[in-house]
Amino acid sequence: MKFLSKSVLLGSILTGAATLGLADIQNASAEGFYKGKTIKMIVRSAPGGGYDFYGRLLARHMPKHIPGNPKMIVINMPGAGGIVAANYMANRAKKNGTEVAILTRSLALAQRIKSVGVKYDLKNLSALGSAASSTFLVVLGKNQPIKTYKQLKNAKKTVLFAATGPGAGSYQYPALLKLDGFNVKIISGFSGGQNRFLAIERGDVHGTANSYESTRKAIKELGLIPILYNGAPHPDLPVPHIDEQLSDQGKALAALLGAPLAAGRPFFTTGGLSAERLKLLRSAFKSALHDKDLLKEAKRAKRNIAWTGPGLMENINAKILAASDKTIALYKAGSKKVYKKHTTQITKIKKKGKRIYFAYKGKQIKVKVSGKRTKVMIKGKKVKRKKLKVGMTCKFKFPGAGGEAKYIKCK
Repeated sequence: MKFLSKSVLLGSILTGAATLGLADIQNASAEGFYKGKTIKMIVRSAPGGGYDFYGRLLARHMPKHIPGNPKMIVINMPGAGGIVAANYMANRAKKNGTEVAILTRSLALAQRIKSVGVKYDLKNLSALGSAASSTFLVVLGKNQPIKTYKQLKNAKKTVLFAATGPGAGSYQYPALLKLDGFNVKIISGFSGGQNRFLAIERGDVHGTANSYESTRKAIKELGLIPILYNGAPHPDLPVPHIDEQLSDQGKALAALLGAPLAAGRPFFTTGGLSAERLKLLRSAFKSALHDKDLLKEAKRAKRNIAWTGPGLMENINAKILAASDKTIALYKAGSKKVYKKHTTQITKIKKKGKRIYFAYKGKQIKVKVSGKRTKVMIKGKKVKRKKLKVGMTCKFKFPGAGGEAKYIKCK
């Protein structure tokens, strides 16, 4: 038997004690910093709406997962589609871990395309993670020969995709595949996912692209086959990411489409934090999103909760910032909405003017009416949407059934 010398044994004991005590020292340091502090939660929008909901939800539940249990207050900072809040966090917020924010999901894209007013650089922000995410799928019908993404890549016969119209995800994804050399053709003009699913069932088309949340039922009931995804990976979907069969240009464009999906409700703090304090905030953010009380509250509000780690967010943002000018131009072209114009009578009104129904091409359709973005006029005078009445003859400009009207001009 080999015995340790007293000096070696003493050194081992001291090293072990130091190691065991390091965590306690770090926790004490963190608790000492945050105890009695107030953390600001900056929300990129006005009160009400999705961003505000998630910001306030985290403000209620995240502090209890931070050593020292600091207070957290919400400060709404709307303006320029979230650019005002991002500029503040990057350039003016305190760089000590006492200010966090929920910022726009198009943060990296706005920087890349040099949107008006952008004065931030993502290098000056640190991602905490995202509170919600979504998965977008390309699905094919069960009664056609293609069953995998690789088979679609090598298809000799043209594969028909049902889509709503330019600007919609159902159009953008097959357009991306076509641009990348896939033998696909887009059949647009379908209103809503259910009509596209029925077209697949009838054999009029072979597939479509849609969010998993809106396709889950059709996968189960109609046997639709998911062959690829973009956005956030989902445990129920053992299918490849869209990148698997794309060129470098295709991957760059897919990254632009996937950014708002994987990190739909992104939270940040400032740059310049110590690694220890940033790790603590990230841990508290993740723990809060797994907190049973937070999950119950989100469920009551019918809001999706899905934690996305900061590493994935940073990877997505890096791809967006590295996109070529050609890719950005292709993205802009594919994202541009095409509006229809139609003059007819209002047949039904719901939700105090938020939903307007009228006849279009032999069908009753509805359009959404925004209180801010939709221009509503009666006899040449701008009015609020609640002034619209059934029977009025109006000129509508809208992207399609279920879309948000650009304007409604009534006699």
